[in-house]
Amino acid sequence: MLNMAVRNTKKLIREKSKEQNVRIGRFFTKKGTAALLSVMLHASHADSVSVLDPGAGTGILSAALLERLCRAEGYPKTVELTCFENDAMMLPMLEYNLVRLRKRLRHDYGVKLIYKIRTENFILAANDELGGTYDYVITNPPSALLDKDDAEVQALSYLCAGATDLAHLFFAMGVKMLKANGEMVALLPTAYAAGVHLERLRKYVMSEGALTRLHLFAAKSKNALLDTVRAQMIVKFVKAPVTDGQTIVISSSYSDGDGGDITVLPPFPYERIVNPETGALLLIKSTEEAEILESVESLPETMSSLGLRMRTGLTLESRYPESLRDEPIDGAIPLVHPKSIRDGIVHLPTEKYIVPVIPSLAQKNKNMLFIKRVPAKSDARHLLCGTYMASQLPHFPVISTHNKLNYIDYADDREMDAQMLFGLYAVLSSDLYEKYCTILSKAPQINATEYGDLPLPDLKTIRAIGQQILLSRQFSPKICSVVVQNALRPKTPRKI
Repeated sequence: MLNMAVRNTKKLIREKSKEQNVRIGRFFTKKGTAALLSVMLHASHADSVSVLDPGAGTGILSAALLERLCRAEGYPKTVELTCFENDAMMLPMLEYNLVRLRKRLRHDYGVKLIYKIRTENFILAANDELGGTYDYVITNPPSALLDKDDAEVQALSYLCAGATDLAHLFFAMGVKMLKANGEMVALLPTAYAAGVHLERLRKYVMSEGALTRLHLFAAKSKNALLDTVRAQMIVKFVKAPVTDGQTIVISSSYSDGDGGDITVLPPFPYERIVNPETGALLLIKSTEEAEILESVESLPETMSSLGLRMRTGLTLESRYPESLRDEPIDGAIPLVHPKSIRDGIVHLPTEKYIVPVIPSLAQKNKNMLFIKRVPAKSDARHLLCGTYMASQLPHFPVISTHNKLNYIDYADDREMDAQMLFGLYAVLSSDLYEKYCTILSKAPQINATEYGDLPLPDLKTIRAIGQQILLSRQFSPKICSVVVQNALRPKTPRKI
């Protein structure tokens, strides 16, 4: 059945591409993805089930789910299928495929398929209905960024905080349309996982049930900073309360799941993956990433417990252009800029100086660790750190820092000694922390507040790492990784 729907869809693609000279194939669900979506749903043993396929296209997902249901033991005898599709180009092929599916179900399995094609706007039409109608929802929704004034966003304004991707609205509406204990699978942009503007929508989804499965398509790019919000994931939702001890299964692949390359990770505690306050998701793609999380989060200290703090730089250049200077004239102080960070060191003299017209533009000149808050597109790393010693600017009791930098110092205004400073630099510049922070935050921007509870080694270990870095006088991430790995490796007693 799935093969038939895919074959007919490819015929439509060839015809339309030739007529209109456009590529429309990207709008349809690939065969492997459709099969993967369908097998995530548990087959029902009920005599009759209802299925919703919003954004049905040519019916590929409907065919995949019908095949899944009918090949399971004790399959239903009646299936009521509702397809929403308002693209006139798709409708003839959708109708044709559903007619063929109805004949195949009756002939091969003795199953009665009752289908309905609705050509209304799914969001607007379903919003006017009570919901709680379907046992299954399967969808690869259209993805388009809608403005806050668009009708769909207005209809779900209680879930939206401004512009919202249409795919996320489809997901929320699919949740509404499910019966109690009903199941849904959806192909969604990974932006759903952590987008701040989607917090209300995620909280609504959490209030209605639980996510039980995530499938992630691993990025093809070797540079995590180049990943885009267009990356997709498969989400399975069950309209039932979260239970004590509930887990969530995560799998991943480098294709669409039709190459046998799917990796399934051990189940994770639900609250480890789904933030109970915001509904944000922690996306773990491999066993290696799971081990990295466990390794870092087993460390005994945090920035807070060590008395450290991360804060954002003071000066936003666009706000004080009249105070900027290119030379160190009287009354001007150095402005430490992101461009000053090279090879793990803050290089001086700085490119800019600023006259601190207000007290909040100046801070005490002391030893600090700087981190680029917004890495450049050319930067290959998430955490780009630079050590700064107050002795580099001995004639300035105060300096200023650029707003695109974060800096770490002691919360009680103590000054870090060199061992502590370079130890902290090496830890955060190591591959272990680079990978850890990339897993936690898919956005390249470093949020000072989020990093306040970053797990760290104990003080003795940090200082020992710093001592080795100072002795070696080598600050590359490669050297830092080796030193940190050796310092954190479990010590095993020698056998005599």
